[in-house]
Amino acid sequence: MSRGELWASAADVPASVEPSAVTIGNFDGVHLGHQAVLRQLQDAAAARGLRPIAMTFNPHPRHVMTGSVVPPLITGYARRDDLIRDLGISVLDLEFTRGFAQHSAEDFVRIFLVELLNAKAVVIGRDSRFGRANEGDLGTMQELGEKLGFEVLVVDELGISASCGRVSSSVIRAAITSGDVGSAAGMLGRPHAVADVIQHGFKRGRELGFPTANFSARPDGLVPADGVYAGLLSVEVPTRADHPDAQMRLAPATISIGTNPTFEDGPLHTIVETYVHGSHDLDLYDKRVRVDFIERLRPTLAFSSIDELVVQMRQDVEVTRRTLGEWTGAR
Repeated sequence: MSRGELWASAADVPASVEPSAVTIGNFDGVHLGHQAVLRQLQDAAAARGLRPIAMTFNPHPRHVMTGSVVPPLITGYARRDDLIRDLGISVLDLEFTRGFAQHSAEDFVRIFLVELLNAKAVVIGRDSRFGRANEGDLGTMQELGEKLGFEVLVVDELGISASCGRVSSSVIRAAITSGDVGSAAGMLGRPHAVADVIQHGFKRGRELGFPTANFSARPDGLVPADGVYAGLLSVEVPTRADHPDAQMRLAPATISIGTNPTFEDGPLHTIVETYVHGSHDLDLYDKRVRVDFIERLRPTLAFSSIDELVVQMRQDVEVTRRTLGEWTGAR
């Protein structure tokens, strides 16, 4: 299966794009519910000889229209688009502005679905809304399909469930922010991850025998609750100069999230620090890396001495090894 293309604006879409099947959504997290919709999109496209395309938006429409602070994204926009493209679906990532939101439901469908993407089938949820002031609904789309010459296929993301219960972006977000990355992985269909370019930190870990790769205050992806986690670190390896779209699994890792309460001059904001096992000579500065969270090992603790901290870090590394071994064996 070939990887889908990415079009970062309407201007990037080829004028001669082949007839397509299109679905629309924010797809934050690209969780199992989203994946079910995207599989139905693929099936519909394959059965009709169409190109599958997902239309997404950046930034979140609710933030643009209301000015309110929207819930933090589970995955950043680039990661979201990559996950969809990995399924063989092309992505049109449209900038959402107040001007864009003024398109009537019919103009939105005609300009962006029919004229731009050459849609012959539209895969839509039963509760979907679109167009100015959300005036368009499923019935509107069906009427426009008859008028403009495309088929409307109704899918329902609701009811998708995993072993941990019903799947939704809000439930996954709550699991991650509480530190339950295992449940989040069950709903995502993969470990939750964050990515960033590695920063220069205090280098305390190196002095203690545990050199760490430090993320910035705003990494790409939702940061889990403070604590220590078992995980995996990978370095993004560019296959093209303009975009890193390959991953190389590097090593098991013990990940600490918090403000380093043992040290009085610790950072004021939460940081993600990753000790890559056996990484004493590894230089990750200024490289973009990703960490996958497998399991939370313990909460953040303040230690009365550096020696006590080092003993705990050694224990954390050993527990990480066992945890990752069990996780690998269960896959």
